[in-house]
Amino acid sequence: MTGVAPAHTRPSAAIVLSGDELLDGRTRDSNGRLLAGVLSGRGVRVAGLAIVGDDRDRLAATLRCALAGEPDLLLVGGGLGTTHDDLTAECLAEVLGVPLRESDEALAMLAERTREVAERRRLDPVEVLERARRQALLPAGARPLPPAGVAPGIAAVSGATRIFAFPGVPWELRRMWAEVESGLEREGFFPEVVTRLVRLAGVGELQVSPVLERCPRDLLWVGINIGPGEVTVIVRHDAGAAARAQAAALVATLEGELPVFSSDGRTVDDLVAETLRARGETVAAAESCTGGLLGARLTARPGSSEYVLGGVVAYANDVKRAVLGVPEDLLAAHGAVSEEVAAAMAEGVRHVTGATWGLSVTGVAGPSGGSPEKPVGLVEIGCAGPSGVRVVESRFPGDRESVRDWSVVRALHLLRERLGA
Repeated sequence: MTGVAPAHTRPSAAIVLSGDELLDGRTRDSNGRLLAGVLSGRGVRVAGLAIVGDDRDRLAATLRCALAGEPDLLLVGGGLGTTHDDLTAECLAEVLGVPLRESDEALAMLAERTREVAERRRLDPVEVLERARRQALLPAGARPLPPAGVAPGIAAVSGATRIFAFPGVPWELRRMWAEVESGLEREGFFPEVVTRLVRLAGVGELQVSPVLERCPRDLLWVGINIGPGEVTVIVRHDAGAAARAQAAALVATLEGELPVFSSDGRTVDDLVAETLRARGETVAAAESCTGGLLGARLTARPGSSEYVLGGVVAYANDVKRAVLGVPEDLLAAHGAVSEEVAAAMAEGVRHVTGATWGLSVTGVAGPSGGSPEKPVGLVEIGCAGPSGVRVVESRFPGDRESVRDWSVVRALHLLRERLGA
């Protein structure tokens, strides 16, 4: 067989997340994005992702609905804590038609983890274990998953559906899911699917879609993901020679007609980091409207201290003058949001830190502060290096958060372009 396996022959999964904080704006969901992304990338059909509040009846109904679809996998996140609104274990027991029972294995895991907590916080370990003991209650027949934090997870079965429940704390879920994923991989659960990510900069979906429409893709699953200043084309197929050839032809067409900067999945962050490290070069950032977001992006990956020297958040003009050395006459003549000031900021941070490359961002992020000459969304981005300084002017859409996000991405791409990466 060639091409991506039909949906009905691929393993399927459903995801249920619980927590009022996911519904009232206190917490942005990252667990669903992680699980759905990993599963989809491994050829699993994600049939649905549901988010439900801390309500016993609604959670039980949502779990019943997910199981009614008979997915091969049901992943549940949240609701395994010690408070009254942690309801996952009892709702799972209800929908499985079994009682809750204390698991000796789960209790042993809890005892070990609560002892560590008690020692760290100088508390009575017996008292701490007693407070956490309800986390050892599992649906009868289920087994505990070793915890990353304190709470064990739950592994159960309903018909042909395998159920795994994790705590909602993102780092705990990530670590525990990684163990489950490894086990599923060893068992051969995941189909053999090839995924290629083609990344483009400076174009939108309107430019990419017509090119894809002209490409044969009956053996492929092709999706488009839109982000600030970038488009990612996701191409999935089985390992057959015909599908591989069709995918290669599609990628070659994209590379020939559009500004592809990566056809092997690497991000702009990857390319910048790898090139700077390989050359032994460094970068520093001078930021106004982005307020440190560019520096945070540059330093997000382990080992970034090899090539990131530092940064300056020069929000006020006084800081631009005093720290970055931006001349007063430039600010007076052109204003803080100008090509001239962006260039001076980039050169200034390069001089102050001794970096090979200096990046700068200055703009009007809004929602106020714009003018007919310098409207909201106008951003000047500079990059100074051994061969001089280059500034690009952009008009970014959306609200304040969007303008700042677009600015960071464009700054990284400007550096990538100057590096020739």
